[in-house]
Amino acid sequence: MQRIYNDWQVSCDNLNHCSARSAQDSQGLVLQLTRDAGPEGRASVSIDYQRNGDEQASDLAIANRLTFNGKQLTFNRREWDVSKKHIASINRLVVGDFVNIIREGSSIQLAGKLDPAQSTRPAISLNGLKAALLAIDEQQSREGTKTAWASRGNKPPSTVPAAPAVPLLPRFNEPHPLTEGEISAITQNTATNIENNDCSLDPSEREVHLYPLSNDKALMTVNCDMGAYNLYVLGYMVSRQAPYKAETLVLELPFKAGEDDQPPELINADFDEKTGMLSIFDKGRGLGDCGVSSRWIFDGKTFRLAFYASEPSCDGYSKSGQWPVLWITKSS
Repeated sequence: MQRIYNDWQVSCDNLNHCSARSAQDSQGLVLQLTRDAGPEGRASVSIDYQRNGDEQASDLAIANRLTFNGKQLTFNRREWDVSKKHIASINRLVVGDFVNIIREGSSIQLAGKLDPAQSTRPAISLNGLKAALLAIDEQQSREGTKTAWASRGNKPPSTVPAAPAVPLLPRFNEPHPLTEGEISAITQNTATNIENNDCSLDPSEREVHLYPLSNDKALMTVNCDMGAYNLYVLGYMVSRQAPYKAETLVLELPFKAGEDDQPPELINADFDEKTGMLSIFDKGRGLGDCGVSSRWIFDGKTFRLAFYASEPSCDGYSKSGQWPVLWITKSS
């Protein structure tokens, strides 16, 4: 589950581990909350000041300069990890108390002197925080329990379900390598007959790659469109023997991603012949702070999702590839 609630983004994976963070703006002050599923699910809170260059003139740590509703926030150094530009706690009770304090507020501001490059005061908008907390409570089935962050009730923690089991990945059986004869035959009989008028690359520029999937199937990718930082390819499952039938590769997610619910495109795709893993890395922009990445393993018939991460907010918070995870698995 991944949703935007005004100035807050919520991401939960298939084990119902959830994170919520405030929107990052040019001033660089960000609050993030995380929580595991289960009655005693681990929780964390962190506030980071990500502004680079000449920051505010004050040498005081941000823990000494944060205000809420016009009053200074206090952080017990025995319960919080504090450095100049970072505050964090993994104490579940401390996190819960902090959420209770700020849940109904409008913003957290960084007090003190502004540096000359700043025109507005760094602040964390709390608009949408309560909706984000409610979404996490719902995803983890905490509504009406004493453990809920926003929809608290009197039901005991024991009524909160444990995290779902981690899905197991199938084993990939490494096939025989493609022979020169197979590569030549598949290329001549299949790749040259593929037509797609939606491709921007001239047919002579559509580079073809072949990989063995099993002893009777191969993966064929054909370069289709080239952008500034993304390469779009077409994917096909091809038989390794005549008549070399090719079927368009369609990847199916085990959950709904976005409103259009379209299958993932093969963008910056790479295949590992040893592990049977197909990797996709779709950058939302050149900076790499947003986009979608996924990994898929061939199970003998089709590709199954092994990993999925998504960062819809192109706001400079997430580093390239370090995006919220929505699907995890483990090897069987």
